[in-house]
Amino acid sequence: MSTLNGIVAEVLGIGEDEITDDTGPAANAEWTSLRHVQIVAAVNRRFGVRLTPRQARSCRSVGDLRQVLAERGHLV
Repeated sequence: MSTLNGIVAEVLGIGEDEITDDTGPAANAEWTSLRHVQIVAAVNRRFGVRLTPRQARSCRSVGDLRQVLAERGHLV
């Protein structure tokens, strides 16, 4: 998948249409700590970035990931 929503949906095993900026571990049981690491790794690969450990920990939703990517010049 090439979009942020697509990446998250693929890792979580849910439909892309189920992904919103509020999607995160608090709202989705599928978003476990292991899946969080997988999402961050997939985002790093797809967008050619390296989130710092602090950024990775602070990203608790798709909206948070989108904001970090935007700060790095990626429009997602």
